[in-house]
Amino acid sequence: MTNLRRILLATDLEPKSDRAMERAVQLAHQSGAELTALHVVHDGDGQYAHLPLHHIEAELHRHLLAVPGAAGLTMRAVAVRGAAVEPQVAGYAGLWWPDLVVVGVHAGDGLADLFLPPTVERIAIADETPILIVRAKPQGPYVRALVPVDFSGRSRVAVETARRLLSDGILHLLHVADLPLGSRSPAGQFTAGDVTHEFAGEFGEVLRGLAPDGPAVTREARIGHPVPEIVRAARYGGYDLVVMGSARRDGLMRTLLGSVTQDVLADLPCDALLAGDPIAGSPP
Repeated sequence: MTNLRRILLATDLEPKSDRAMERAVQLAHQSGAELTALHVVHDGDGQYAHLPLHHIEAELHRHLLAVPGAAGLTMRAVAVRGAAVEPQVAGYAGLWWPDLVVVGVHAGDGLADLFLPPTVERIAIADETPILIVRAKPQGPYVRALVPVDFSGRSRVAVETARRLLSDGILHLLHVADLPLGSRSPAGQFTAGDVTHEFAGEFGEVLRGLAPDGPAVTREARIGHPVPEIVRAARYGGYDLVVMGSARRDGLMRTLLGSVTQDVLADLPCDALLAGDPIAGSPP
């Protein structure tokens, strides 16, 4: 069930950034959220560098209104100057406490894009903020989400975060076991159904207590290496979103983007959502 109230879009206003803007507008329209678009102006660099900030904000607002579905939304456009994008985006996220930060990955740029990886690292200052990385042009609301799970507390957060973006459709939970299962079952060979059955209890714990409404949930376990199995599932399963948990309190770039998630993000054909780590006592 979608319950977003504030969405922060970080955009460079280049033509290739329209996908992230369209997705941010779609999610704001779907959830009734307030949308803030933030553009960081590099001094002496770029087509907007020498314009007054209020002129840039007017141009940003014009771009927003040109997106289908934007009319009637509560929106604001904010332009700030800075030598680097990352601390400005992170600082605004820390002040405004959005429920979601939306950034774009430009086609062919992969993780070398302007917003990744350093902006993601610094946005993690706002520890509980999920980050949506938009690759594909939106064709409508998200309806099929793949959620890789390792049955840690982060898996539960990933599932809950995915439900905020999908009001309907399917959440497919995937666990990839990279260790032999011989100690779990006396059977010598495992079918796909056998493997999934072996982890029925763990899947149940991840889902325990969730409201029955919202998207349908399916479950699958596989044997193999997590990175290729997750990418293969995303590529051939027709998913429009992959949702992954993070370990931000331990240092996002070292434990998240330096391991399985970094490798998965590099090869995903669809959008990715990095789930946050809620902090007790954060503003409502």
